[in-house]
Amino acid sequence: MQPILVAEHLTKVYGTGETAIRALDDVSLSIEAGEFLAIVGSSGSGKSTLLHLLGGVDRPTSGTVRMNGEDVYARSDEQLAVFRRREVGLVYQFYNLIPVLDVTENLTLPILLDGRSVSEARLRSFIAQLGLTGREHQLPNQLSGGQQQRVAVGRALLNSPAIVLADEPTGNLDTKNSAKVMALLRASNHDLHQTLVVITHDEDVAALARRVVAIEDGRIVRDERRS
Repeated sequence: MQPILVAEHLTKVYGTGETAIRALDDVSLSIEAGEFLAIVGSSGSGKSTLLHLLGGVDRPTSGTVRMNGEDVYARSDEQLAVFRRREVGLVYQFYNLIPVLDVTENLTLPILLDGRSVSEARLRSFIAQLGLTGREHQLPNQLSGGQQQRVAVGRALLNSPAIVLADEPTGNLDTKNSAKVMALLRASNHDLHQTLVVITHDEDVAALARRVVAIEDGRIVRDERRS
C-alpha cells in the first residue's frame, strides 16, 4: 500500500527563549492508506500535538506533512480550512459540538460549510447507526456524554474523509459507550477503508489497532506492527 500521510522531521515549539517548550521533536512518520494506527504515550508526551499537525489544525515550527504527496502546510489558512473539511475527519476528546445546533445540524455542519448538499438517505442511515434515532433535534446539552461523542464521531465520518484522526475518543466514556464508539470507528476503517489514527490511553483500544506508535518527550520511542 502507498502512504496516504507522510510527516518528516516535524518539530513544534511553543514560546521562545528560556520558556520555550518543545512539544514535538523531529518526528518522522509514514501512514499507509487504510491503516489503523494507535498513538500512545503519557500526558504531555506530544500525542495531541502530532495529531493536530497531521490534521492541518496547527502549523509546525519546522518539518513537513504530505497527504497524497501534497504539502499540507504549503496551503493558506483558508485552503487549510477547506482541507480539514474535505480530507480529514477530526474527533475531539471533549466532543467540540456546537451547543446551539441540534444533532442533525452538528452532523451536517462540515458538509454545509463546504457548500454541498447532504444525502438525506445517508444521514438517516448514519443517525440509526449512531443509535440516535428520535434525538435528531435535541441539543448537545440534552444528550449523555456517550451520545455526544457518537455525534462527534458521526460528524467526522459523514463527510467520507480519507483519514480520520481521533483524540482520546473514548477518554470520557464508560465501557459500554467506549465499545460503541470504537465499533463505529473500526467499521469506517474496515468497511470504508478509511485510514484511522487514534490517540488513546486505553490499552484495550490500542489492542484493536494493527500498528502502535509510542511517543515520549516529543519523540517516537516505539513503532510496532501487529499481524
